[in-house]
Amino acid sequence: MVDLLELSWACAKTHRHQARVLPHRDSTLDPEDENMQDARGRRGAVTTAALRSAVAWSRRQEEQRAWREVARMTGVIMHAFGPGAGPSTPAELVALLHRPLGELLPAAGEASALDTVVLLDADGTLSDEAMEIACDYTQALFDTDADPATEWLPRWAWQRAEQVERQTFRSLIQAGNQAVYTSSRRFIVERPAGDLRWLADERTTATPYAGARQVADYIDIPRDRQFRFGAGEDEVRWWPCPVCRWPMRVRPPIVKCSYGPHEARFRLVDRDGSPPELVKTSTTRLRTPQPQTVAGARCVDPAVWRFVTVPGIPEIALERLRQRFPGLVVQLWPIKDTFDAVISAPDGRTWTVDVKDHTDARGIVDDPPAAQHVVVPSYRKGQVNQLKRLLPEKSVWTVDSFVRHVSDHMRGSAAQ
Repeated sequence: MVDLLELSWACAKTHRHQARVLPHRDSTLDPEDENMQDARGRRGAVTTAALRSAVAWSRRQEEQRAWREVARMTGVIMHAFGPGAGPSTPAELVALLHRPLGELLPAAGEASALDTVVLLDADGTLSDEAMEIACDYTQALFDTDADPATEWLPRWAWQRAEQVERQTFRSLIQAGNQAVYTSSRRFIVERPAGDLRWLADERTTATPYAGARQVADYIDIPRDRQFRFGAGEDEVRWWPCPVCRWPMRVRPPIVKCSYGPHEARFRLVDRDGSPPELVKTSTTRLRTPQPQTVAGARCVDPAVWRFVTVPGIPEIALERLRQRFPGLVVQLWPIKDTFDAVISAPDGRTWTVDVKDHTDARGIVDDPPAAQHVVVPSYRKGQVNQLKRLLPEKSVWTVDSFVRHVSDHMRGSAAQ
């Protein structure tokens, strides 16, 4: 057990250090914009600290450094709030991690998807919402070299999406080969998990992945995504999400994808000593996946799945246009991902497209897309009107409405 006095010292030390680490206000902004920037910055810092604390707390049994991490993050939050506000001890912070984040975060003046997120379930395990939603808001609290927790905290808890993406594809970007970049990225999106030998065969022999390199590490299937139904090595199973193909979380009798919008939810049917089966409980039209043997299986790191595989699914969905209209050219991730797609019609019409899958539309606005057409997954259709208002110079669509738009153009062009 870590000494509580030591934890309090670590908490206070981090509180003092954060004064040098958290970003300063931009003095060039007018007071109203400055206050908004400051509020978003503080909410981002508190969200990151809360997420890291929740991950640490869920691993406290096997990781002694978890206790100190909770203390350090309490210090971060103390600094973000200032004297007399927010949790002042690690115990107070842990209690709040079982509550909706809106009770912990500084006021934002508007509703946020974060407000209802609960990071820790009643039994102290990390919630799916932590990986689905909260990691969208992470920011750098310390220089990586000065952050000892990066040795054991998962990357998605402390790195931003663009950092994971840059590290994953750094060698391909430097090599300058667009075809290899595209096939390698496609492989991670379409083959994020499977038997290791099968994955190797797919990458080296399947036509869609010609030239693909192994740019991401494939790790053992995480323990919380396995189900054991017997004592033998071959009597452990996992199930791929029918949408993203990454291992679903297993908490008997529930098996579900950790990315909520995929709506992949199933009930586990365990028949004494026989391989288990799933029964779909969601109303979405999805196939029920077959159980896969854990022995010999691997999957991409959770950060790569969350920040490369998941957003890549609606990007690749745009290729359905090429299949429907001969002569239409769809280039995915051209110029090393300057855009997510460039679509060219035979009559010379061209669309530059960025596909954005953010929990909060503000995350898109804060980092405006380069493309003229901003496309969100159909499960984010509620963001379209807000994005049209906040990005008036862009054309904003859902994937389905954009596909219809291009289809209408192609039919009209063919009729002339």
